[in-house]
Amino acid sequence: MLAAAWFAVQSSRQAPTWPNAVALLVLHALLTLAMRRALAFTALRSDWQYRVACLISVAVYLAHFVWRLAFLDHMASWGDLGAALLGAFMGGLAATSLEMSLWEDNSPPSERIQDEVYQRHVQVIGTPQAEPALKRLFDVCLAVVGLVVSAPAWLVSALFIWIEDPGPLLFVKNSVGKGGVNFHQLKLRTMVREAENCTGPVLSSEEDERVLAIGRMLRKTALDELPQLINILRGEMSFVGPRPQRTVLVRGYLEQMPEYAERHAVLPGLAGLAQVAGDYYLTPRQKLRFDRLYIRYRSLGFDLKLIVLAFSIAFWFRWQKGWNGRLPRRWFHI
Repeated sequence: MLAAAWFAVQSSRQAPTWPNAVALLVLHALLTLAMRRALAFTALRSDWQYRVACLISVAVYLAHFVWRLAFLDHMASWGDLGAALLGAFMGGLAATSLEMSLWEDNSPPSERIQDEVYQRHVQVIGTPQAEPALKRLFDVCLAVVGLVVSAPAWLVSALFIWIEDPGPLLFVKNSVGKGGVNFHQLKLRTMVREAENCTGPVLSSEEDERVLAIGRMLRKTALDELPQLINILRGEMSFVGPRPQRTVLVRGYLEQMPEYAERHAVLPGLAGLAQVAGDYYLTPRQKLRFDRLYIRYRSLGFDLKLIVLAFSIAFWFRWQKGWNGRLPRRWFHI
């Protein structure tokens, strides 16, 4: 706190510069981290210890901001204010990473289950063909653009998730990728921490009490899927393809219908035909039917059409009264 106060006095004597902003960010991050450590010895609940630590860090700078406005001939820089606020948040994340983790790996399948699922795929589809070069180039370019454009949405979403329920920001979903290989599908966390400790990996309902308030908004706008841009860059996913399913669930599906492996002959996608033409609660057999149709007719033009339809659902149809979860059939003939 003394270090933050010292810098506040020093910065009041000179024009604001970017080194000041960087120093403010670092100092307020350290201040938040130190306050979280101090609050650990109080009777406050753990989640409130994180929140109060951030509030104290923000209050230190706001006091300087008001003092400078009241007693000096010019007000503090808005850039410095933003750096202080961001520093407080970064300090909270640093405390989270030291005491928990910034990602939550839920119900990871054992090596035996992963190998069993992979071997069943080898028996049904063998070794899948490589993805078309044009499709891969399209995925990489669009993912890079998407990461740059969506950076503010990442920051705002992460801030609201952490404020509502301090803890991991990312939810790691162990899913089946191309050829039956398990991979870590990344999502922004939309549920309370350790939501599946008692239930195990299950599909969430529309009125699931475990879902955070900000989580409902992220799900409705599909912004919780943003981290999958990283999966796309890593070559684990594509923008369009069968939606990834959890490895432990796929294992059960394969026991009932071995042909379910056919949907994993291509990369899983951020958007899929089953997602666009059906709804969240399609049965595995219904999903397989749509995925087979996509694999049979896939092309770059078809992919572009499905991307447009997926955006239409996320940012238009879901917000309309009476939306039943299914896209009007006439849209498929555009």
